Order: sequence, then structure tokens, then C-alpha cells
Amino acid sequence: MGHEQAMWEKLFYELACIKSEMKAFKLETRAELYQIKAELKEWQQRIEHQRLPNEGE
Repeated sequence: MGHEQAMWEKLFYELACIKSEMKAFKLETRAELYQIKAELKEWQQRIEHQRLPNEGE
């Protein structure tokens, strides 16, 4: 019975590690998404600023 208990404890520990890694990955992915959105917004603003003077000509 002790061997079975140790096996379950190890399994739950591994599951906790996987859950933690998934949470970290999710946070990292979210941060990258926000960075991409910020860069896209910056590019769009840059294009708008370039377009305005060209339209006035």
C-alpha cells in the first residue's frame, strides 16, 4: 500500500508541475499577444501619419 501511495503522490506532484508550466506558458503567450497588438497599433499609426501628408498634396 505504501508503494501505491508514493506513486499517487508522485503523479499528483507531476500534475501540479504541468499545471504550473501551463499557467506560465499562458501568461507568457498573453504578454506576447499584447506586445504584438502594441506593435501593430504603432505600425498603423505610423502608416496613418505617412498617409495624411500624401493625401494633402
